[in-house]
Amino acid sequence: MDLMNLLKSVEELLYEIVSWLLFYPLTLWKCVRHPIRMMAYAEAELASDAKTRYAAAVSPPIFLFLTLVIAHLVDLRFGLPTRELTGAMADQRNLLLFRAVLFSLFPLMMAVQRVRKLGQLLTRETLRPAFYSQCYAAAPFALSFDLAMTSVRYATPTALILTAVSLGAGLLWYIAVETRWLALHAGVGHGTALLRVLATLLVGALFFVLVALAMASFVAPA
Repeated sequence: MDLMNLLKSVEELLYEIVSWLLFYPLTLWKCVRHPIRMMAYAEAELASDAKTRYAAAVSPPIFLFLTLVIAHLVDLRFGLPTRELTGAMADQRNLLLFRAVLFSLFPLMMAVQRVRKLGQLLTRETLRPAFYSQCYAAAPFALSFDLAMTSVRYATPTALILTAVSLGAGLLWYIAVETRWLALHAGVGHGTALLRVLATLLVGALFFVLVALAMASFVAPA
């Protein structure tokens, strides 16, 4: 019986992983093309049965994590060598997990704003729908950001153009999506929503800088 349960678990895991090859690009395309619709879909699916939840897409947190995995693999393959990290960050798995947590802060901050603006009690359950929807919006932005950070290290005119295009397009797209989402779901005007989004990005950028400075202590001397 234990062997059969194990084989059943392997069967389900294998099917889930292989299905990502199809549903990941479909989910990415839908998120870029119809972000607000996908964010609404993320929230609505949480109310459905757990066995059929997100049947037509990749689950939002997993989608964000897979996006960071792809960006990490691209960086390992095409990025220029940098100084090696020491300690926990020397393990690529720990580094990937750290990046996933870091990029999850943007969905978290936006979700908290929505919950508080609606006057809801901040709990794990009231936060979850907004956080899940935000993962769909954060993934394309995270991908564009990571690709820009990979190309900028080449410091050639072509690489700098690619960096500017990738980062600029991703940032403008993310700001536009978040402004519209906040205006629709937090009961504020577009001007107020835009200011809130910019403030959130500023806080996130400052946090990125602080984390980068903290990580400097893990970098081995040249």
